[in-house]
Amino acid sequence: MKHTLLFLLLFVFSLSVAYSQTSFSDRLSIKSSNNKEKVDLQIFPNPAADYISVTKNEVVKQVTVFNLVGRQMKSFEAIDGEKYYVGDLPRGMYLVQLLGPDSQIITTQRVNKR
Repeated sequence: MKHTLLFLLLFVFSLSVAYSQTSFSDRLSIKSSNNKEKVDLQIFPNPAADYISVTKNEVVKQVTVFNLVGRQMKSFEAIDGEKYYVGDLPRGMYLVQLLGPDSQIITTQRVNKR
């Protein structure tokens, strides 16, 4: 019984350690359904001061900024090469959602505002 409990405890501990060591990337690769080419999207700079931009945003139709409670703070029509003004937002962490055609979510990324 003690061995089973010890094994179970060790197993749960190893899962939590493995989970805590998981890394993430701010880059996203997607495949367009029309031409099957990979598109690399990145929101920069992060942390942001006054403006954010999206790399290669020809597949993006809408850029929406949410606070961590889920309230929409800003929304922009996506234009390739455009900078989006976030200078009037308070300092903190925000979620930036990129929407494609037909309003499908391409990605949601965390951005720090300083």
